Formats: sequence, structure tokens, C-alpha cells
Amino acid sequence: MQKTYAEHQAISGAKLMGATKIIGIDINEKKREKREVFGMTDFINPKDHSDKPSSQLVKDLTNGLGVDYAVDCTGVATLLTQALESTKVGKGRVIAVGAGIEEFVQVNWFGLLLGRTLRGSIFGGLKPKSDLSTVATKCQNKEFPLHELFTHKVPLTEINKAFVLSKQPDCVKVVIKI
Repeated sequence: MQKTYAEHQAISGAKLMGATKIIGIDINEKKREKREVFGMTDFINPKDHSDKPSSQLVKDLTNGLGVDYAVDCTGVATLLTQALESTKVGKGRVIAVGAGIEEFVQVNWFGLLLGRTLRGSIFGGLKPKSDLSTVATKCQNKEFPLHELFTHKVPLTEINKAFVLSKQPDCVKVVIKI
């Protein structure tokens, strides 16, 4: 699966929209610090809680209620189901932005019957014509810590090193200097 920075965008978007509790879930502890810079308030490593599914861990952090919104950046069917089950009954929404390798996925139908919503999105629903100038302005005003996305820089002559670096757990994006 291709590595993206969708999770950082999701965290920034949630913060921008006024979310006060932003929960990140990952098995890679090295991602915690970087995501906190973007606005994540809580971090769950499922490996530390093998006795509970991640949806229950989210509910534990939200007094048993679940979250209003969950963004799945993985594209993994089982994790999409966990995202759905981590949202509030009657009004929880899941936005799937991760591109998985499977054409079809199974989800817990009962979770949808309880009033939850599942929606897919490309580019986070960004509309280039109307939204791009707003995003560019926010970047210029340093409302997004863009510099935190670029964790490595390599010259074009060492492009093979960039591919190796991109697979490292602490890498977000590699900049190729021309």
C-alpha cells in the first residue's frame, strides 16, 4: 500500500473545523509526535491493547459515546468497520479516504442501520476551484505546519535513497532537491 499523509490532512481539517478531541490510531509510535504537531490530542496504539478492538478504545476515551466523525485513511476493510463502530449511534459519520487494494469491502450493516453514515472522499472533498485559494492562504499564514510533512531532503542524484527513506516508519514525505 502506498504511504500517504492523509492522516495529517485529516487531523488538520478536524482542528480547523473546531474539533477539541482528535484521536489518532496507529501501530507506529513514531507517528505520535508528528501528529500532535498537527493537532492530535490522543493517540491509541492497538498493539498496547490487544484485548480490545480499536472502536472500544475510542469509546473508552469518549465516555462510551464514540466520536462524531471518524476518518479512515487505511483502506483496510476491517479497520473501516472499526471506524464505523467507533462513531456515535444515530449520528456518527465515517469518511473513507484510504485507497485499499480490494474492490469491495464488507462493513457491519447493523452499524449503518443504527443511523451512522459511511461516505467516500477523494482529496478530502476539496473543490479546487473554490477551496484551493483558501487552503493556499492558510498555508501562507502558517495555519498548517506544512514544514512538518517534509521529513527528509535528498538531491536528485540520490533519488534511490529517497525510495528507501520513504519506507522508513518516521518518514512522512521526501523532498527531492533539483
